[in-house]
Amino acid sequence: MCTLSWVYHGNTHYEVYFNRDEQRARLPAIEPQNLIIDGVNCVMPIDPVGGGSWIATNEHGVTICLLNFYQGDTPKGELVSRGMIIKRLASSSSSQMVERRLLEMDLSCFAPFTLVPFDTRRSANESVVWTWNGSTLVRSHATAPIVSAAMHFEQAREFRVTLFDALTGSIERDKLGCQFHHTHDDAAPHLSPLMKRDDARTVSFTSVVVSPNQQTMIYRSFDDDHKIDFQSSLQCRNHDAIQQGVFK
Repeated sequence: MCTLSWVYHGNTHYEVYFNRDEQRARLPAIEPQNLIIDGVNCVMPIDPVGGGSWIATNEHGVTICLLNFYQGDTPKGELVSRGMIIKRLASSSSSQMVERRLLEMDLSCFAPFTLVPFDTRRSANESVVWTWNGSTLVRSHATAPIVSAAMHFEQAREFRVTLFDALTGSIERDKLGCQFHHTHDDAAPHLSPLMKRDDARTVSFTSVVVSPNQQTMIYRSFDDDHKIDFQSSLQCRNHDAIQQGVFK
C-alpha cells in the first residue's frame, strides 16, 4: 500500500505528502538526492531495486508522484521498473509537459501505475491523475487522498478517505498532511495511513513544499515501531549531481 495527499495554498504554493509502504524483505531506499537531469535540478529518493523513484520535485516547481495500480493487468513480457518513469519525467517544466511526455512514452513494458503531477500553475481543483491499467492510459480528476494497495484495497481506501475528510474539517490546513500520514490506528493497523502488517509496513514519509522560490523535500524513514529513525531535508540546488547516497 501507499498513500498520497496534497494541499494547495492558492495557485502558487502547494504541499505534497507520500507514505511509501513496502514488503519487509525489500531493500531500504536511498535518501533524497540532488540530481541534474536534462540540465534541470531535481530532488528525489532512489529505490535501489529498480533504480527509479516514487516522487520527485524540480527547480521549476513541478512534483511528480507514482503509485502502483494493483487493480490493473500486468503486460506480458519483460518489464521495466515503474520508478524509471519518474526519472524520465522529472525534468519537466510544467504539469502539461509531464502529460505530453507521458503520452509519448511506450508504456507496454511497465506494470500498471497511477501518476499525479503538480505545479504552481494549477489549483487543487485542476489536479489530474493518470492511470495506466496495463493496456490503456486514462486521464481523470484527482482528489486527495489516493491509495494504492494489493490487499484490502477497498477497505483501506474507505478508511483513509474517511479519516482525511474528518481531519480536513477539524485541523488547520498546514497541519493536515503530517497529521493524516502519521496516523496509526491499533484497531486497524493494516488500513491506517501509517500501516503495519506481518508482511509489510510503512517505511517512509516524504513531503514536498513548493512555492515560487522554494522546492524542499523532507524525508523520514520509520522503524518497525513507527518511530523516525532517519530524517533529512533537501532543496533543489545548482551544483553537480550527487550520484550516490547513504542507504536509510
